[in-house]
Amino acid sequence: MYTTAVNDLMLLFLFLMIGVVLRQIIKPLRKLYLPSGLIGGAAALIMGPQVLNLFAMPDTWSSMASPMINIVLTTTLFGIAINKSKMKSYAGAISSNMLSYFSQMLVGILAGVGLQKIWKGLPESWGVMTVFTYWGGHGAATSSGTLFEELGVEGMLSIGLILATLGLIVAMVAGMFWVNVGVRRGWARALDKGGNSRERKNDYVLPEEQKSLGRATIASDSINGLALQMCFVFLSMWLGSVIFGGIAKVIPAAQNIPSLLYGIVGAIIVWFFLTRTHLDKYADKAAVDNIGGVALEICICSATATLNLSFFATYLAPILIHMVIIILLMSLLCMVFMRRWFGKDWFPLALMFFGAGCGSTPSGLALARCVDPDVKTESWEAFGVAQGCFVPCTSVFVAIWPVIAVNNLWILVGIGAAVTIVTILFNELFVRKQR
Repeated sequence: MYTTAVNDLMLLFLFLMIGVVLRQIIKPLRKLYLPSGLIGGAAALIMGPQVLNLFAMPDTWSSMASPMINIVLTTTLFGIAINKSKMKSYAGAISSNMLSYFSQMLVGILAGVGLQKIWKGLPESWGVMTVFTYWGGHGAATSSGTLFEELGVEGMLSIGLILATLGLIVAMVAGMFWVNVGVRRGWARALDKGGNSRERKNDYVLPEEQKSLGRATIASDSINGLALQMCFVFLSMWLGSVIFGGIAKVIPAAQNIPSLLYGIVGAIIVWFFLTRTHLDKYADKAAVDNIGGVALEICICSATATLNLSFFATYLAPILIHMVIIILLMSLLCMVFMRRWFGKDWFPLALMFFGAGCGSTPSGLALARCVDPDVKTESWEAFGVAQGCFVPCTSVFVAIWPVIAVNNLWILVGIGAAVTIVTILFNELFVRKQR
């Protein structure tokens, strides 16, 4: 198993390096702020079995995104200090997360019903798959699609996988459009402060601008300093899995809670323990963040390389129309409303929600990294908290919404409309006034 893991990662990092080289050689890739992980993943996709078939893509690549994103979210929450001002930011992020989900459900269902009138082969309830695919990703698409088919609605699994796959592409293509608009309009304040990213002829960082990747907080004859920080990260993930495993024994429904929540909860508990016992001096937040950065590179590259191109042939026309509607909705929510509601560093958080709402959480993090590469804003913490608070609810919705949709689709329309209105009012009346 370990030999396979090392060999598969060896090949993945080769394509990451290819992405770095291509970004240096092809100037437009830098001007578009495309990360090397995305470029390398695209190169692997083209060279892989789906297109040129020049190499055998490891099966493990398709399953790397989930554990890697667990590490990313764990490192994001590890070591944060919660205060009053941050709680206000978190409240707005949680509300905005709910808004993106329920507004997508509302608009997605209505658009799906309209398109179904033209393309008769589509199930009437296919629009509800929006929140299981664009917002939820392939895992939720598979779960909900399977449940729909068990309830007698055929074709939902295929439609879900198509939507989820398109969503990954849309998240980055449309997201990079907004990245470039934001950089040119001065919205990417953290990027402006972070150096001369737009002025450099290549990605090499001059010696006087180079920074440390972390500090050694313990004697090397005891344990490698980076290994100790990895101990903290994996301890957090293990502790979270134990906690939720225990809950699942008492409450069976807790088995549906996604694993990405484990590390988030564990990181909060581990950090609380370290600070109370004055052992937090052994932790180095910079090193922990870089561990998350490595996991993010693996996640982006592997997710891009394993996009399934074969799904694009079926139901392409109505899905493209539906996709445009969702892009416009997410653009309105993230680039207009969030700019109105949040403070000066709103843009990285907006990109996170745009990417997560169109394709996947890794897409959102990749977009935010383009404008906040050094994690200078509170957006990362706020996004992590928002995901940690709301994602457990969405795992329950996967089992509930299909049952409701089959019986009365308009109940979901009402729920979507109600929550959309409430969250907009909350952000207008509370979050905006706290700026």
